[in-house]
Amino acid sequence: MGYVELKGPRRRIPPDWSPSSHERKQWEQLRLLPNVLYSNGNDWALFRNGELVGSVARLVGDIRRADAKLAPADGVFEQVISEFLLWTPPVPRNVHQLVRAIANLCRLLREEVCDTLRRERTGDLPEDIFTGLAQDWRTLLFPGLSDQEFADGYAQTVTFALLLARVDGITFEHQPLAEIAKQLGKKHSLMGKALSVLTEKTFEGRSVVISTLLRVIGAVDWDIVSQGRPDTALHLYEPFLQQYDPELRRQSGWYYTPNEAVSFMVSFVEEILRKRLGKSWGLATAGVEIIDPAVGTGTYLLNILESVARTIEDEEGPAAVPAQLRALFSRMTGFEKQTGPIAVAELRLHQALKAYSTEIPESELELLVTDTLDSPYEELPYIPRALEPIARSRRRAGEIKRLRQVLVIMGNPPYGERAGGRGGWVEKGGPGQTPVLDAFRAPGNGRYEYVLSNLYVYFWRWATWKVFDAHPDAPSGIVAFISPSSFTTGRGHAGMREYLRRTADECWVIDLSPERHQPDVITRVFPGVQHRLCITIVVRSGAGDRDQPAPVRYMAVEGRRSEKFAKLKELHLENSAWMDCPTDWQAPFLPSTSPEWQSYPYLGDLVPWSHSGLKPNRNWVHSPDSNTLRRRWMRLLRADPDEKPVLMKETRDRDLSRVPAPLPGTARHAKALKAETSPLPCIERVALRSFDRQYLIYDARVIDFVRPPLWYVRGSHQIYATEQHAHAIDAGPGIVFSALVPSVHHYNGRGGRVLPLYRDAAGRVPNLAPGLLDLLSCKLHQEVSAKDIFAYIAAVTAHPAYTERFAEQLRTPGVRVPLTADPQLWGEAMSIGHRVIRFHTYGERPHNAGEGYPHQVPRLPASLRPKVVRAIPDTPQAMPGNIAYDKDTETLLVGDGQIRPVPPRVWEYEISGMKVVRKWFDYRKKHPGGKHTSPLDDITPERWPAQFTTELLELLNMLGLCVGLETEQARLLDQISTGPLITTTDLEHAGVLPVPQRLRKPPQVPVESALPLFEAPS
Repeated sequence: MGYVELKGPRRRIPPDWSPSSHERKQWEQLRLLPNVLYSNGNDWALFRNGELVGSVARLVGDIRRADAKLAPADGVFEQVISEFLLWTPPVPRNVHQLVRAIANLCRLLREEVCDTLRRERTGDLPEDIFTGLAQDWRTLLFPGLSDQEFADGYAQTVTFALLLARVDGITFEHQPLAEIAKQLGKKHSLMGKALSVLTEKTFEGRSVVISTLLRVIGAVDWDIVSQGRPDTALHLYEPFLQQYDPELRRQSGWYYTPNEAVSFMVSFVEEILRKRLGKSWGLATAGVEIIDPAVGTGTYLLNILESVARTIEDEEGPAAVPAQLRALFSRMTGFEKQTGPIAVAELRLHQALKAYSTEIPESELELLVTDTLDSPYEELPYIPRALEPIARSRRRAGEIKRLRQVLVIMGNPPYGERAGGRGGWVEKGGPGQTPVLDAFRAPGNGRYEYVLSNLYVYFWRWATWKVFDAHPDAPSGIVAFISPSSFTTGRGHAGMREYLRRTADECWVIDLSPERHQPDVITRVFPGVQHRLCITIVVRSGAGDRDQPAPVRYMAVEGRRSEKFAKLKELHLENSAWMDCPTDWQAPFLPSTSPEWQSYPYLGDLVPWSHSGLKPNRNWVHSPDSNTLRRRWMRLLRADPDEKPVLMKETRDRDLSRVPAPLPGTARHAKALKAETSPLPCIERVALRSFDRQYLIYDARVIDFVRPPLWYVRGSHQIYATEQHAHAIDAGPGIVFSALVPSVHHYNGRGGRVLPLYRDAAGRVPNLAPGLLDLLSCKLHQEVSAKDIFAYIAAVTAHPAYTERFAEQLRTPGVRVPLTADPQLWGEAMSIGHRVIRFHTYGERPHNAGEGYPHQVPRLPASLRPKVVRAIPDTPQAMPGNIAYDKDTETLLVGDGQIRPVPPRVWEYEISGMKVVRKWFDYRKKHPGGKHTSPLDDITPERWPAQFTTELLELLNMLGLCVGLETEQARLLDQISTGPLITTTDLEHAGVLPVPQRLRKPPQVPVESALPLFEAPS
């Protein structure tokens, strides 16, 4: 029927109410139900999925005193009660309506299971409903499964098993769950047994969610939903996951792969099988074992099925297809961690087989619920007979991982950065086994290899291990993945590229996102994915030659999404448009760059010591205003002991009990954070993003990676350059400068590195290649200082013309600097560069007023200077929540406030995809953006302070001044690039390069001492 929520007469009800925190949390759950009657005795309201139905009914009198005189005010009360009691679930008529009907209930079921598990663990429930079941699930399927993950798996399994039952025509009316599971198991033993086991001891009769799910899904008629379209199931799971839990979808990296991309990959693999591996029937050849390690809803397996059917029809005739398809399923396997997609994949495959007048017994359909990354060698303990169908899935997956000689692995692995600890056996190895991921590591590259902690990298390593390494007597095979393309260029992926070159015989890379990071949606192969993507196919025809690099061929596919698909359709092995990549073992998988570009020295060779920027690993420790940090600090100190770990956001490196070494400029803490009582935290200013200065709680107890060397060398002469060295640079300045210690994401919010000008705080030890100053002074016939070199670098690289001119070369991370040998051009560049650094650092550098610059924030000429023409409101109610721009009037709209003139180039100013003004505002708006890592993140400024307006005007001035230099910088870059140069070869002949390894290491930071943040007066 529905759910009734009764409140006390003094409590108001939605929608006209001011809920307490408990009521608000409760309402977030109630709004997911399709039929809720909400009342305080006097007022009665009916809600469907959080939406008010009709009007609120009211009674005349007060329920506490009216007694028999209590009566409806009008006919609304009868209508509300009748509609509640007579509610029947609507029949979904399309996928959108079906998803809306089941996703919210699935989420609510997950929360119900989580809550029950918590209460069981604390002893609040006398009966164990889920604790033992969760432990069995860990034993049978997923070791290390958390309660939250179990609850998610439970909710999705129950939901999709019930949906699969309705697709099979099983009726729910007057049938208990056990009977539904029994009938489902006749055709789908895994899903049927999973439903049976999961609901055997469940609270079916006590759970509003379970009973509502039965009614809602019981009303589903698949013929109506599908409307006869065979691809209906294909478009079910992705919108479900988006509605159910978009954050889970993002974390799991689950995205539906467009059929056009899958079709191309299957046909390309077919061609390789025929032309490189001698399999004349391609995927239809007997003995070609195939695995999709992240099968999802089965798109790859379906395309393989259809490709094999076409081949058999051509070779043997249509009547031979059914038998050959049955044979195919004996050698084609799909692994998947989620039961929801498995249910959809089963449905799609059965429907496809019907089209070929055949069926496959479920026992022969190897869609296995397992974690691909788990150990293939771990033995399962004794399994009770009732649980055998579930355990069989994981046991069978282990056998395939160990024993089956697989020729083709193909698919779309999940994406997920910062996935350390989620790589299972691939990442950690097993007893007596080194992690197979180590094959992707390169000697001396460890500081950059944190990027290997990514789900797609784990899957790449599992697939290459399985095809190329696991069976030495059968080393040939193909791995074909569509994945993020970061491994093709990233420095931390150098070992992965070397492995592929050493192990494979040939490699093809199809760049699907040559445009840039966060490309326009119309160009994206996956509309919801902002990562750069590529299709990569590697093949080994035999034992391979580990001393001869495999040729890597590259192709960029440009245009709109439909145009890219059309180009893929025409792409073949022998296409003349393939471009060869360099043959160096660790070189990027990109076409060879021009000799001109290679003659320019790397920034990282001129400035040898670089460091990752500040990385707290929790967002609440920084804020645009210092008062917010003090409020957060006091909230943490005053919290209950049980609440503090969540507020703190404890991590592997920081928790409430540790007392880490002191930071430069601070003394050792006398106590751990859990015992701290001081209301005044130490606060320092930092460079959070390009042109964005914020405040930081400068306390070693709350910062995971404070980067002491960067603070140790901070001084009044120090300048920090930041460079994006892990991703392509495609717009805006190639380098950004700061006088403050930068964050790890300072450059454009996507990592990067920091290159300080000096190795000490006093500015006496330049961080430059040895001999560089003497060489330049000699070549240019003038004295060259360290700050002159930084100024020159700023003039040449810190502007959009640099990234436009070298767009193709900068797709491989790593800024190079054309060094002029012309004294006049050097002088011009040095003059411009000092101004660039002054604008980037808000006038804090150069340091000495005697150098021609006053100690103040630079400003545009009065006629060009942006000013507030309508006040930005400073009340809590009118706190700006959005920012916009009127190009016609050159007006910046900050909430209800207005600033002008703001030229379009200032508004659009970007650092490789990061729009500076919008990003700056995003941290300061009413509901700030960014990832929430703690409830402390919710403590934000309650009103727009005058300080924000001042800083916004300063930002607009700085960007305007930078824009004003861009024409001069572009002209200068053109003259330098076409004029006489000091090349990398010149630097090598002079002994400047290569740089000694000791100079790439950070300066030694004294430990356990209160170090000054600035140099002592000289």
